[in-house]
Amino acid sequence: MTQTVELFPNRPVGEGQPCLIVAELGQNHNGCVHQAARMIQAAAAAGADAVKLCKRDLEADLAPTLRRRPYDSPHSFGSTYGEHRARLELSVQEHAWLRQLAGQCGVPYFVTVCDLPSLEQMERLQVPCYKVASRDLTNEPLLRHLAQTGKPLVLSTGMDGPEAIAEAVNLILAHHDRLVLLHCVSAYPVPYSQVHLKAMQWMRQEFGVPVGWSDHTLGASVAVAAVALGAAVVEKHFTLDRRQRGRDHACSLEPQQFAQMVEEIRRVEQALGEPIKRVPSCVEEHRWRLQRNLVARCPIPAGTRVEEHMVCPKSAGSGIPWPQRHRALGRVARRNIAPDEPILESDLR
Repeated sequence: MTQTVELFPNRPVGEGQPCLIVAELGQNHNGCVHQAARMIQAAAAAGADAVKLCKRDLEADLAPTLRRRPYDSPHSFGSTYGEHRARLELSVQEHAWLRQLAGQCGVPYFVTVCDLPSLEQMERLQVPCYKVASRDLTNEPLLRHLAQTGKPLVLSTGMDGPEAIAEAVNLILAHHDRLVLLHCVSAYPVPYSQVHLKAMQWMRQEFGVPVGWSDHTLGASVAVAAVALGAAVVEKHFTLDRRQRGRDHACSLEPQQFAQMVEEIRRVEQALGEPIKRVPSCVEEHRWRLQRNLVARCPIPAGTRVEEHMVCPKSAGSGIPWPQRHRALGRVARRNIAPDEPILESDLR
């Protein structure tokens, strides 16, 4: 099974690659294409590696009973759930303009498609990669059509367990292996006690594909921790103002917070290093004064053979390192060595 996947041209993710940091715009544009444009520009400036939006065809996505249901909520943009969702939807033409803008900002643009008409529309825009929302992990018709495009897929797993994940993975792998799994918990926000980040390790071992984390927690600490556990992708909701109306804003990061998360993730990646214990070069400048050296425990007259009981370990700033005391034991002192004096190579014959 592949350990790396090229989600976008010349941008592999997985084994040995930097974490791909995705700014999830979702519906935080509140249905305004100009706000979405400002978000893309701000996300790129904050260090995002990619931006992601969503596309729905409401007739294909929602049954009439749900579309007509009253939606009385502080986060509502309409009197019914259908009106609410329609107010948050961007047109195909708006997606096309935003994708072009993202390219100008130097960040790939990809989309969560929620239904087959939306997939057809995004295919016409030549979107390079698709995300599958957690709720569609078991949507076999949509998964099959997505897999048949041959394009890389990012599959979120926040609503189902091992059996459903395995079925979805097997369906996609029957077509291609350009797949990334995201551990996720579909709550907004997620209580820290229910995150279970170590599930990423199980997913990576079980399915042999790159695994990442779709973060719905408050703040950025869990996203940074996910990178320390090997997340190939981190997706975090992005907003221009967490106080805006809309359910996702509260667990999103504003541009300055997002930039701080990016910086912390990159620091963690540097700190992870290689899976081997080394003595880094930065230690050398401190070792000379901190390490234990061979020091005389008692007077050692010239002509005396140095023995173990005559020496002890102390930090002396010079002299033979204590672990190498065999270089001194059994040799003869060239000069009188006073107690607490470091023993140098030149003191011995």
